[in-house]
Amino acid sequence: MTDIRLQNPYSDEIIKVKEDYGHILNMLEWLERGNIDYLHLQQIEPTETIITISPKNFAKIDFYEIEEVK
Repeated sequence: MTDIRLQNPYSDEIIKVKEDYGHILNMLEWLERGNIDYLHLQQIEPTETIITISPKNFAKIDFYEIEEVK
């Protein structure tokens, strides 16, 4: 799981997604190469839904790896 903080001049939101940090890093590399136009993720908090994030629409996006407690 990964926490994502989405920021632009109109909002500041933190969401939790099912994808792990490594997978998101791969998606960002694909985005940089032009293979994809947006991130397609499974949000689990604050609501459970499928989301798409277009990095072009945000001033800043932070990704935080969540360490699972065993």
